[in-house]
Amino acid sequence: MLAAGFTCAMCGKTEADTSKLVADHKIPHRNNPALFFDRKNLQALCATCHSSDKQKLERDQYSEIE
Repeated sequence: MLAAGFTCAMCGKTEADTSKLVADHKIPHRNNPALFFDRKNLQALCATCHSSDKQKLERDQYSEIE
């Protein structure tokens, strides 16, 4: 969160209250330890973006694979 400047990578909102930020995996790790622990695969997202926009994006991408 500190490296991201407490700023959401999706909407750009700066959030001083870190409880409102989520450490998100850019590429879903899907039980892959290398992706899970790769710091370059992390981004800060505000709770709103993580719970809505990012989840929709992942659902859409997953449905394209099937």
